Amino acid sequence: MGETSPTLRVMTTDTALVIERNPIDRKFMQNALQSWGLDVRAESDLGRIRDEVSLNDFKLVLFHLAGDVMKTLDLLGWLRLQTKAALVPLIDNDGTFTEEMCVRAGADEIITKPIVQKLFLQRINYQLDKNGNSSKPEDDVYEIDDLSLEVPLCEFRVKGKVIPLTKTEFLLTQAFMAEPERVISRPELLSVIKVKDGTGSSHLIDTHLSRLRIKIKESCGRDYIYSIRGLGVKFLTPEYLNKESAQVS
Repeated sequence: MGETSPTLRVMTTDTALVIERNPIDRKFMQNALQSWGLDVRAESDLGRIRDEVSLNDFKLVLFHLAGDVMKTLDLLGWLRLQTKAALVPLIDNDGTFTEEMCVRAGADEIITKPIVQKLFLQRINYQLDKNGNSSKPEDDVYEIDDLSLEVPLCEFRVKGKVIPLTKTEFLLTQAFMAEPERVISRPELLSVIKVKDGTGSSHLIDTHLSRLRIKIKESCGRDYIYSIRGLGVKFLTPEYLNKESAQVS
């Protein structure tokens, strides 16, 4: 099944503002948003533009939270007072900043790093859609073979039958079906389920993956989830497996 990125309706010049000190992450987010047709202004420091432009010129503000917790949250609160834009802080997966802290300071959405591109774009599009700045997302429903995931309804179906998933299993399934056949690293998976990387985290991922694998296999008789030693986890579609089998034979 081919993937089609949602089309965003750009409202003004410099629609998105990205504030990120890490040049690699800053360029990644800029390119990802520009690939959707958004105009993006990317800066390393809020101070560079604080006195130059009105933050209300932007429809989306991405702000990487780092440094002193209280000062950074105060700055996030200040941003909330300065703009009606969708305010989306990015937090490192180390537990310094929590989702509750960010929401209390005025955040609309939380994105953890390292970033999974497809999920990053989905969440950004959701925030823009809330403000009437994007078209209806096309990626709310994923269909692969006998599997179907309806994000708005939080329903996962196998051969039309609803399969109950925990919140963590649902998030993992969404990540896999958003980017089938791509190897997703364990740090990325931990970011998806918002768990700090550390002692026991690898076992935690394995436990959730094992339960999810069993639920899918018992429902359709096929295994989709494969671990790639040293790299991560891959969600293989039947078409891919059939192709690989044909090449071997």
